[in-house]
Amino acid sequence: MLDADTAVAEALWRVTGDAEGAVAVLDSVFARVQQNPWARWSVARAARATVHLGPAGRPLAPRLEAALDDPAQAAAAVLALVAVGGPASLDRAALAEAALRSAESDADPAGACDALEALGTDALTGDQRRRLAVLADGDARVVRSGVETHVIRQDEAFRDRAQALLTPVRADSAAP
Repeated sequence: MLDADTAVAEALWRVTGDAEGAVAVLDSVFARVQQNPWARWSVARAARATVHLGPAGRPLAPRLEAALDDPAQAAAAVLALVAVGGPASLDRAALAEAALRSAESDADPAGACDALEALGTDALTGDQRRRLAVLADGDARVVRSGVETHVIRQDEAFRDRAQALLTPVRADSAAP
């Protein structure tokens, strides 16, 4: 039911452009998930739907901020907060931290790359850059779960994206 309501909100926005209606439906999804710990991925789906609303989804910011503590929800919530919030209102380092934790815990590595890309590498602290470099270049797999035949490809895709995120940072540190 939660995912169906998220799909309804997306359709409402895409077909009618009714941001108020889409926000109301998504808000109800976030509210109902609070009562169901088994529905944590529904928050991530609702957050991804919120991205499409852009600034019209700003009333959902408190719901999105509440999702930052759960690594399974954090990457999508960061992406949505970047889409709905004005850059001046965001604690970009804290959002980068939430996204990075999502990757480090294998909760949503691809989503973490999306979120870090949206934030920009200048949002990363020195320690966060170091941790991302460990994920990008280290021996341990980042993607450790999933369909057996896809895990290695997904891990390599994550590493490629993480290295691409670090490329401008590495270039700046190598410059004289």
